[in-house]
Order: sequence, then structure tokens, then C-alpha cells
Amino acid sequence: MRFSLNFINEFIKVEMPAEKLASSLTMAGMEVEHFEKIGSDWVFDIEVTSNRYDWLSMIGIAREIAACMHKRFIIKYPQIIKKPLIKERAIFIENSKDCPLYIARSIRNVNVKEPPDIIRERIVNCGVNTINNIVDITNYCMLTWGNPLHAFDEDKLEGNIYVRRAKNGERFIGIDDKERVLSCGNLVIADEKKVIALAGVMGAKNTEVSRQTKNIFLEAAIFSPVTIRRSRRLACLDTDSSYRFERKVFGDYLECASMAASNLIEKIAQGTLAGYREAGKKTAHTQKKLTISLSSLQNYLGDTFPKNKVTRILTSLDFKVKTIGVDILKVTVPAFRLDIEREVDIYEEFIRIYGYDNITAKLPFLLEQKPKISNYHFKNELKYFLTTLGLKEIITYSICADKELEKAGFSKPVKLTNPLRLQENALRPSLLLGMMACVRYNINRAQENIRFFELANVYQHKDGSFCEDATLSLGVSLSRDSFSYLKGVVEELLKYLNISSWTLQEKSAPNFTSALSIVAGNQPVGSLGKLDESVKKEFELKEDLFFAQLDISCLLSARRRKLYKAFSPYPVINRDISIAFRYDIKFKEIEKIIRGSQAYIVDLRIVNTYEGKDLPKGYQAFTIRLFYQSSDKTLTSEEVDNLNTQIRNKLLEAEGVILR
Repeated sequence: MRFSLNFINEFIKVEMPAEKLASSLTMAGMEVEHFEKIGSDWVFDIEVTSNRYDWLSMIGIAREIAACMHKRFIIKYPQIIKKPLIKERAIFIENSKDCPLYIARSIRNVNVKEPPDIIRERIVNCGVNTINNIVDITNYCMLTWGNPLHAFDEDKLEGNIYVRRAKNGERFIGIDDKERVLSCGNLVIADEKKVIALAGVMGAKNTEVSRQTKNIFLEAAIFSPVTIRRSRRLACLDTDSSYRFERKVFGDYLECASMAASNLIEKIAQGTLAGYREAGKKTAHTQKKLTISLSSLQNYLGDTFPKNKVTRILTSLDFKVKTIGVDILKVTVPAFRLDIEREVDIYEEFIRIYGYDNITAKLPFLLEQKPKISNYHFKNELKYFLTTLGLKEIITYSICADKELEKAGFSKPVKLTNPLRLQENALRPSLLLGMMACVRYNINRAQENIRFFELANVYQHKDGSFCEDATLSLGVSLSRDSFSYLKGVVEELLKYLNISSWTLQEKSAPNFTSALSIVAGNQPVGSLGKLDESVKKEFELKEDLFFAQLDISCLLSARRRKLYKAFSPYPVINRDISIAFRYDIKFKEIEKIIRGSQAYIVDLRIVNTYEGKDLPKGYQAFTIRLFYQSSDKTLTSEEVDNLNTQIRNKLLEAEGVILR
């Protein structure tokens, strides 16, 4: 929306530089995106939010500027004349929801010519093209009051005027010379024989005002914003008129805009007002009255404000303020502010004019509170981390069938007393059923390398009642090394949560083979394993599923604060050690021997595995790459070799370990 400062000066004298005005309006919520000087005028381009249709008029913008400048703003309303009555034609409205009110004035013996320079300058600087004095006057009054108007060549009208829906296939040629095929979704203005306008959007070519026009039929109306939006979209049109009607126009200014245009046509085009007619009625506005307290306002905004300043600012925005108590104010909302609903809306109106930057800066007073454990932010953090590992989130139903749960090995689930369907009569005690359903669905559609996770609640019986626990499930079905991948995800997750003292312990779990319990400290936090072959066939899974489930609350309580230290600027040197050890020895025992031998070891990795004939029976072989680094010097090759030898000697001392 563009506005001209010279245009605004017709309503209030602006005595501040353009730069300061732009800043003041932006800080008050009317964002100035651009401003420039054109001749002797300053033109501003502002962003109009959908709730502030009153800013689509010079009067509305002038009211905001007056409030920012702390000046009084007075609107000069024209004297409304409604006589004589137009007798040549009547006006009929098909549906009052589409058009509550339609006003027409007949102006005779006009002289259509070039507009005066002042009107041309005003509308052009506001982004509207100049046509002739009649059309430019209607646009000038639209910009002034915010109510679109349209002038018809009255001599081209045939009979009565109808506000109706278009007939399917009805044709319309607009003043842009383009023909459009209309439907019942379009609202039109028509006479007895033809469509003369696409209501609220564009006039028709067949009644366009030209230099030969002598008599004017001036239209002013209120149209439904929804109807105009649909009609405009169907016609693929967007005009200054439809832009305003879509955002709603203020009905109380309708007569003012029409009368002001009539007066200007009489003055500039030497016309004579010959008649008036209206159809429908103006929608009655019930002015909202809100009660606010200064103490509540001050608590909300965090500062103290004098009552007279609050009253003055609200009054400058056309609110009516009445004191009814020591710090209680009754505020009457102006009829054009349909967006004001609650007390906080009044607070916002006050502070945007008062200035957020004028609030006294001070440290907030905070009561000491015990930290609260919240799963909400923790779960969001887990979601983000798991997606960075390449897993995709799934969302499944909490309600399932008890028979399906029994097949999956879950007995005595929490049942619903009034299920809508037998297939949905129990609450899930685990996220396994939902994970299997999602994996099966994707596999059946030729999806590969499935990596899913879900964060949801599970439900169980506990101490004669029920409990609801936040749970994380992981499901993996890859072409190879699914178990290693799933174990790696769990390991990375625990590392991310800075849970260092965790182990994987063998456990017996129904419906799972090679199941492991995830233990952090001495507390089990979850389990992982491969879905049993019998369950896999029962649920028609074509591929193996590796599944893990972890308790969110246990993870949150086991989580430790992260501590950071400076990284070493010195290079890393690596050495390989090949060893073989018995199957009954866990790799963590080997890792413990290696890490306990030297402080310079920063990492170790398995780079190769081997099982062959030259190994003793019951042994497995690995090549382990050790990474050495010092935080205060560069290690020499001799030092690293010596350290590596010490580790080899430690491994030789271990029972069941062979160096290769």
C-alpha cells in the first residue's frame, strides 16, 4: 500500500522529516518498507496486515500518524443528501449476504475531461493510474475513505439494477478489454439485459465512462469479503477495489465516500446531483466495551505509566476512555477496529504508540525455583538428533487390538471399557506393533534400508492402576549389518547424552533372539534385539527387523552435563595391533586393557576381522587401530612405538588373548 505525504497533509499537518516519520510508523506497527521523494511529495510504501483494513485509506493512515505525533485528528464529514429519489430505475439485491447495502447517486450533465493536477498527483503517487476526472474522483475518494466506488455511464444502463450471481457461461468484457466466462461463483452487477460490472472487482466495457458521457450513475456498496475473494479468483483478476473488499470495508464511511465523490463531480465536472436510491441496509455494529486496570497493564508491560498518558494515547486512536475507579478504565472500542477482542489488545495498542523502546530497561525479578524435569523439550532434542543420524520419524496409533498384542507376546494389556471397534480395544504396552506395521507397509512397497524411530507413550498396569510412560523405539531393516547399525545408533545416542557408564548385557526377551539389555549405571534404560522368526512370519514381515526400545524418563535421569575441553593442536599418530581372543571374551574387556595402559590413546577402531583355519578353535581375530596424541607436544615415532609395545605386552598377559 502506497500513500502520499501531500495527501496526508490534507488531514493533518505532518511536521517531521520523512525518515523520522518512517521510523515512527514502523515502530508503531505500520512497517514502512520503502519511501522516496517524487517531485515535492514524499511517497511511502507500507505493509498492511490483514487485520488492519483501516490502513487502506488516507484517513486511517492519518489517524496513525496523528497518534504517533501526539496530535488531535479530526475528520471532516460531508453533509449527506438523499434527495430527490431516483425514479428511472430500482435496485434489487438477490442475496443480502453477498451485498448487505447498495447506494446509488445520479449526477447529470457532467463534463468529462482531464482531472485537476492535484487529484492526478495524489492518486498517481498512491499507485493508481489516472483515466479522466470522473474515474479519478472515484479513486481519490476510495483512497481517502477506504470505500471503493464505481461510476457507470447512466445513458448505457437499461432498466433496473440487479446485484446477483452470474449465470453459468455468462460472458463479461471488462474495462481491460478482456472477455471472461463467468459462473455462479461470480457476483455481478447487471441491468435488465446485460452484466455491467463484476461486483467489487471491475466495471464492464459496455457502461464505461468516456469523453462522450453526460450522465453518471455512481455506485457505492458493501460486499461480502469471501464472495469477492472467490469471484476475483475465478476471474483471475486483482484490483485496488477487490483488495479492499476482500479485507472488509467500513460501512459507516460508505455514505461519506459516495457523497464526497458526488460533491467533487459537481465541483470539478460541473455536474448536478439528480437523485439517490439505496437497497438493503447497513449492518449494525455493537461497540465493544472492555474494562482494563492500570496495574494489570503495568504488570503485563513491566513498567509504570501515568493514567493521563494511557488515556491520551488510546483517545488518539479513537478509543473512548472513561475512568470508573482508582485505576480502572472502561474503554469503548471504535467500530472500525474489529480486531480488538481482549484487554491485552488494548495493552498492545497503547504500547505500540507509547514505544517499546521507551519501556524502562531493568533486570527481571526471578523467584528461585527448583528445576523441573520436562520430557517435552528433551523429546524434541532427541527427534532432532535421531534425524541427523539418518532415521525417519513415524507416528502410529495408541489404540490397537488385544488379539494382535497377544500374537506379539503381550498379555493383559490395558483394555478400553467402551471401544468403538473390536480391532481397537486396547492401549499399546509397547511401540513394537506400530513399528512392525510401518516396516511391513514400506517393505511391501519395495522400500529398502528402513531406519525408523518413534517417540510416543506406552500404557501398562501398575500397582492396581495404570501408568503412561514416554518411550523411544528404533526399528532397522537394512540389506546388511542391521544389528551393527542399530547398536551404533544406541551408542551414539548415549554418547550424545553424555552417558558414559553404560553396558549391553545379555537378556532373555520374549519374541526376540540375541536380545540385549541397555544398562546405564545400574539402571536398565531399554533393550534391543532381532525380532524372532516366528513373530516375523506371524506378522508377515518379509525382512528381518532389529528393534530397540528405551525409556525416556530413564534416559533423562541418566543424562549427564556435557563438559568441554580444548582440543590438541598436535598431530595424531596411529598404529595397528592384530590379536585373536576367545569368543567368550567381550571386546569391552580388550578395550579396557588397551585404554588402561596409556593416557595418550585418544581413540581405537576395529579395521578388520578374520576367522580362518590358522586360528585356534573358538577364537576370533581383529586388527585394531590405535590413535595416539599428546595435548602438549608432538609424539615421536620412537615414543609411539614404545607405547604400542607396552600395550602389546599387557595384552600378552591377558588370558585367552593371542598376538598375531
